[in-house]
Amino acid sequence: MHLIYKKNILTVVLLFCFFFVNAQKSSDADRINVHFSKVSLKSILAQISSKYGIQFSYGNDHLALYEKISFHSEDKNLEETLKQLFEDNNIVYRKIGAQLVLKPDSNKKKKRKARKKRKKRRDAIREERDKERLERGLLFDFDIHSEIIGNKDLSLEEEEFERDLIPTDPIQAINTEEIGGVYYRDTLQTKATNRVAPGKYRSIKTSLGQFSVLPFLASNVRRRTRFNVFSVNLIWGMNGGVNGFELGLIGNSIQRHVHGLQIGGFFNNAEGHLYGMQFSGILNIVKGDIVGIQVGGLWNLGGTIYGSQFSTLGNIARDLYGMQVSGFSNIATDVYGFQVAGLFNFANGKLYGSQIAGFGNVAWGGKSAVQFAGLFNISAKAQFQIAGFFNSAQSVDGAQLGGLNLAKNVKGVQMGVVNTTKDLEGLQVGVINYAKKATGLMLGVINVADSIKGVPIGLINIVHKNGYNRIEAFAGDAIYVNLGAKFGFEHYYHILQIGWRVGADNIYTWTAGLGVGTKVKVNEALHFNFELLSSHVNENDSWTKELNLLNQFKASLDIQVRDRVSFFIGPTFNALMSGLYNENTKLHGSNIMPYTLFDQTNQKGTNLKLWIGLNAGLRF
Repeated sequence: MHLIYKKNILTVVLLFCFFFVNAQKSSDADRINVHFSKVSLKSILAQISSKYGIQFSYGNDHLALYEKISFHSEDKNLEETLKQLFEDNNIVYRKIGAQLVLKPDSNKKKKRKARKKRKKRRDAIREERDKERLERGLLFDFDIHSEIIGNKDLSLEEEEFERDLIPTDPIQAINTEEIGGVYYRDTLQTKATNRVAPGKYRSIKTSLGQFSVLPFLASNVRRRTRFNVFSVNLIWGMNGGVNGFELGLIGNSIQRHVHGLQIGGFFNNAEGHLYGMQFSGILNIVKGDIVGIQVGGLWNLGGTIYGSQFSTLGNIARDLYGMQVSGFSNIATDVYGFQVAGLFNFANGKLYGSQIAGFGNVAWGGKSAVQFAGLFNISAKAQFQIAGFFNSAQSVDGAQLGGLNLAKNVKGVQMGVVNTTKDLEGLQVGVINYAKKATGLMLGVINVADSIKGVPIGLINIVHKNGYNRIEAFAGDAIYVNLGAKFGFEHYYHILQIGWRVGADNIYTWTAGLGVGTKVKVNEALHFNFELLSSHVNENDSWTKELNLLNQFKASLDIQVRDRVSFFIGPTFNALMSGLYNENTKLHGSNIMPYTLFDQTNQKGTNLKLWIGLNAGLRF
């Protein structure tokens, strides 16, 4: 050690003397500027040697002398300049005599660059995941893989067994783009045929079998890192890996991977990957990829799954491309297959397959496909949702069917008791419909929209911005005092109207009517209204049970007198159908009209009277 230490000190002293003698013109106090653009390395070395009197020695077969490079150094002394040049081009140097001997530094530089490249890739993946979490609104702000089953980097130290009883040929996956702990954002969008492979393995010893009672009381105490073809653990065993079959009365712990079948009375735990099947009475844990099946009495925890998980209580997986089935709950960040739960399902990322739950489904932050729930669904984007009571989606391009529907954007159909969305491009059918911006048809008892370019059809239609919302008070020839409300937009609106009159014979009459109308604009201060209205006429009674229906077609001229006030006047064409009969006068029909143009009673006793009247009033 002392000789090596002295040798290193001597080398440093010789280099220092060399630069002191040969670079007197460029000492530490003298700074130089060097600039080369697309010049071969050999030419750069020749120019430096000629200018500063430095002798370089190198083998032509070792350095990339004719590769054109760019090199720039400013305000540095000669020693620092040379050091930068050599480091940038993976060259190590050593002074031997009066020369600097150069040779390529391949191993360290390549490893350093590879590490930087891997770090850059991991940072990019982490940044994109963080960005997605922000876009998802932090609904489920946790990382299942790291928070629940650890965040161990499983790059598969990729062992190569001396004996392989389980085939390690590539296994066909479900359109996966990349395997091994990386991000699967574009998994289903790739057109390439991809495969899941167990990896390339370094040579590692495999034992035929082992027997253990406890980890410290086992036949493999000194060979615990080996893989075993057969493994039997009376209580609990710990092994390097399984390359065949393992059985544990209580549980099994594997330091690497499981290739085959693992059965544990209570639990199974694998630090690596599972290519096969796991069965346990309570819990299965796999921190790596799962290509196969996990069956647990209560819980299954897995990293990335290309198979299925079955349990009576819950399943947790980071990415699932197969199926999850549980009696209580499922959680998976990305689901491209199927989730079935007796109570609940979670998918924190994307759902391209289906979710079925007896109580609820949640898929947030991606593109959802089909969701079924006994009570409710929640999804960031939903192509199709069915729920017994409740649906919620940030965007729906397909359909929502439920008792209550909530969506940010709809380009399809919403059907439910209550429907609400920010943007509607399609159809809303429900008792109450709400859309901030509607382009399509709203069909319901009450329709509410901030703005609309479609048609709202309902008993009450309210459009805030470009709607036609009016309250009016007017007088008529048949019903003397009337109040009306108009809701909708200019081309199509609905009318609610009540009226009151007291005749000369002190018989009071009141009406309740519904209608539709349209507005024809002439200019800002002048327009026409054309309306159809049907009102039930109650004469001298709180509610007349017989047929007594006043049907009207109204045409009126609307003249704006102030900013929010207008005066209207126009004719009304009236048709009164009545089943009333007066025992005293022996006359059929009502008697509210001032005169008649037509009066006739059919054989069933239904009377029809026609006349033309006049209405005038104010609109607000």
